[in-house]
Amino acid sequence: MTPFPFSKSPVSVLPQSPPYYVSNFGYWDGETSYQTAGLRFVSEFAKECQLFPQAKILEVGSGLGGSLVYWKEKFHPKLLSAINLPGEQSDFAEQLFVSTQVTVQPFLKGSWEIMESLPNVKYDYVFSLDAAYHFQNLPAFYRESYRVLRPGGRFVFTQFQVSDKKFKNYWWLYLPFLIPKGNLKQTEETIADLETIGFKLVQNLDWTKPVLQGFTNDSKNLPSSLRTFAKVLNWFVNRLGLTYHYYVFEK
Repeated sequence: MTPFPFSKSPVSVLPQSPPYYVSNFGYWDGETSYQTAGLRFVSEFAKECQLFPQAKILEVGSGLGGSLVYWKEKFHPKLLSAINLPGEQSDFAEQLFVSTQVTVQPFLKGSWEIMESLPNVKYDYVFSLDAAYHFQNLPAFYRESYRVLRPGGRFVFTQFQVSDKKFKNYWWLYLPFLIPKGNLKQTEETIADLETIGFKLVQNLDWTKPVLQGFTNDSKNLPSSLRTFAKVLNWFVNRLGLTYHYYVFEK
């Protein structure tokens, strides 16, 4: 469930903060426009997992590439790597990396499964912003993230959850948003999945209010297609117990 699936449309339809082009829901606590809320999301994402300078970062589902440019400018990582589906998002990101002189090595075009080509214990952080909930075989993605992280490394991602197990019966309503059946879980199930692999929970933050509700509340300022999407999203939150969580797990 993302307002911008596999598209560079935010570049043209939403106010951005060049060169930090992003396509997330925004973090709206104290923000009044997407221009600041979209970038605030990337900032909060890094702050809450205690991203440190000279880290090695892998972003899975890197979108327009603006998050990588932001982390490069603010945290000076030792290595940036990324995976994203081929298409206009990735094409835009490649041009952005050239224009900002940001090195992303490797930049792999494909589904998350292409992670299998990356070496063991390589990264300090694996990030996935508004992407992991789309992935087929999510437990396998969790295991791959564990594999490529060094000991003490952190897996940081956002995830849609449901507040009550009864809402899992409506999994089919999420298919138009490219969320597979098995990905609709409660928070305690997600935590158990990660702990079974060997991860330790560091942070579980409910971002439903600052992210989802902030996005829907600001929908009056969005293009018509996104206003419609925001109304649907609001219905899911209010009627089907949809929540939105930020997780940090440590290897």
